[in-house]
Amino acid sequence: MGAAFVRLCSRQGHRILVHPATRHEVVKGSNSPRTGQRIAELAKFEMVEASPISDALRASAGDSPVGTNDYIDLLFLASLASNAAHYLVSDDVGLRRRARRAGLHERVLRLADAAEILSDLEPDPPQLPPRVEVVKAYALDTSQQLFASIRADYDEFDDWFGRVQSDSDNRKCFVIKDHTDRYLAIAIVKDVEEGKDAPKSPDPISKISTFKVDPAHAGYRYGELLLKAVMRHQVRIGTGSTFVEVLPSVQHLPGFLKTFGFYEYSEKTKRGESIFLKEYLPSNADLEPLDFHVLYGPPAVSPRADIFVVPIRPQWHSQLFPDIEMSNEPGLFPEAELTRPWGNALRKAYLCNASTNLIEPGAALLFYQSGGRQRIEAVGVVEDMFRTKDAEQIICATAGRTVYSTAAIKELAEHRSGILAILFRHDRTLEPGWSRPELESQRVFSRPPQSISIVKGAGAQWVHSQLQTERR
Repeated sequence: MGAAFVRLCSRQGHRILVHPATRHEVVKGSNSPRTGQRIAELAKFEMVEASPISDALRASAGDSPVGTNDYIDLLFLASLASNAAHYLVSDDVGLRRRARRAGLHERVLRLADAAEILSDLEPDPPQLPPRVEVVKAYALDTSQQLFASIRADYDEFDDWFGRVQSDSDNRKCFVIKDHTDRYLAIAIVKDVEEGKDAPKSPDPISKISTFKVDPAHAGYRYGELLLKAVMRHQVRIGTGSTFVEVLPSVQHLPGFLKTFGFYEYSEKTKRGESIFLKEYLPSNADLEPLDFHVLYGPPAVSPRADIFVVPIRPQWHSQLFPDIEMSNEPGLFPEAELTRPWGNALRKAYLCNASTNLIEPGAALLFYQSGGRQRIEAVGVVEDMFRTKDAEQIICATAGRTVYSTAAIKELAEHRSGILAILFRHDRTLEPGWSRPELESQRVFSRPPQSISIVKGAGAQWVHSQLQTERR
């Protein structure tokens, strides 16, 4: 994976910078004969100058004694915070945890994620995007290598899985496979959990009994795709809340779950596992619109959210929302033409040259397909937005999210208004979609907009009522 990352950086013209503390980390406490080789390998890359550690970073990430490994992590974060580089690539769980506390977690990538993001920028997709399959519990192949570490953590795994198979009607199993049918990720969901150990939360309660991604694919991409399938299923069956139990040794999972609205429950299991809970039934409409969506969705649009119609060309819509295209006309999209992996994710990016400055986090985006379709099928919720003429800034900020190639982004950046980058989460797919006649009759717009436009008055009221009704 490291060689692929270096090769992609070289081919695409990205600079790989090494922090001077990296050499100290390699040398410290190591008597390996490979130490000299690793130091020689570091010398091949450009060395960045160390940045001072600010008081603000010490306060948010936590201070550490000079000379310790934790102090070195702080030095890395200091350079990232001062923008010495766009991203920090590291598989260190502790460093990533501190980056989250400092608000830098979006710019700290696992090696697997960094390589996949660069692969997305290649002229041709290197592989088909991952897909989630639904498999009956009794049809799961438990001899797969993915189950080995689960067995190591749970001595009673085989007995437990026997009970799962006998309860197949109350279980849903989601699997991501590679082209050889090897399991890359799996989630096992108990649709209704009525046990006495279930946390006190809105009924009906569902339990995510297993959530596992192969270590070689342990970045957010596969986990996000898997969780998306789980949450969509739970909302479809009317789940009130769901929970997952996490062993202390699984250090990366809590941060991932919190990104999508799970919060840590006050109690632990008898085995010392932390319980992370997510509620689907909104109980606090006073939350900020984005917080409302993250906590209760997807799907969940705050009743306080502004509504915008976003015109989008069919070719971009099919790339940004491939699951909609496949469900509409599966025969027209053979596997060889499937979109790249970001199309299947929850977090996406839309780029345009629109002049609006009204969009704020939590706003709802209604993607109106121009051309022959003339309807809205996809709804998003804004995470963030910014405008710039710097193509490199856009490429870095939207890595792994956007449908646009590097060349297309550079062309957009030449517009006098610069690029408006909208980072958003896919809230839901409307089934059926809203047609142009319906949108006009409900005063969402009087005619199809040519640019992003806000929906007001009766039109906005209708949209909010429909989103609330169609949530289930």
